[in-house]
Amino acid sequence: MSAFVERPKLWIVAGPNGSGKSSLYTGSGIEDFGRSVWIINPDVLSLQISEAEKCDPDAANLAAVKRIYTWLEASIAAYRTVGVETVLSTEKYREMITDAKARGFEIRLIYVLLKTAQMNIERVRVRVAKGGHAVPEDKIVSRRDKSLAQLPWFLKAADGAWIFDNSGKAPQLIASKADGVITMDPAALPEIKAAVKRATGAASNRRLVKT
Repeated sequence: MSAFVERPKLWIVAGPNGSGKSSLYTGSGIEDFGRSVWIINPDVLSLQISEAEKCDPDAANLAAVKRIYTWLEASIAAYRTVGVETVLSTEKYREMITDAKARGFEIRLIYVLLKTAQMNIERVRVRVAKGGHAVPEDKIVSRRDKSLAQLPWFLKAADGAWIFDNSGKAPQLIASKADGVITMDPAALPEIKAAVKRATGAASNRRLVKT
């Protein structure tokens, strides 16, 4: 009898700029994945490229995107668990998720957001003051809207999902998905209730039908 082989996972750690994605997943206790899974951080990679290769931020960002895709595709082809951090403001990871699922991967989604776009703007300002990277305010707002618009598709595609409101001192789990069923806190943010409704076609009850 062959030994059991655990299905690899593709982790998507997503949310608007300034929501605290990196801080959350590095300190999370969810399957201890922050200590054992390679989560690719585009901002860190872009900065490393800019400093090492002496190129401007735009060129570094472009190079980072290309390398991330290469690494993710290689990991999926090798049947290895991997993850990526993203604002999720476009459809660019949809094809990769579809391919990974077809290869037998489990899709795991962690989505982090704040109550308002203004809070995201303020968090980015604080980050910049501490030496972090800046994001234009108009992009923070537009990307937040686009990210929330993408969330239903990714939530539906995920085998497991955790959605956090990171507005306070500690992140609050406001919705999760397991075994095809989404459980949501009645006090979840309106944007999340709307996203869950779109993902499931069900009303915003605490327990929702299988996706």
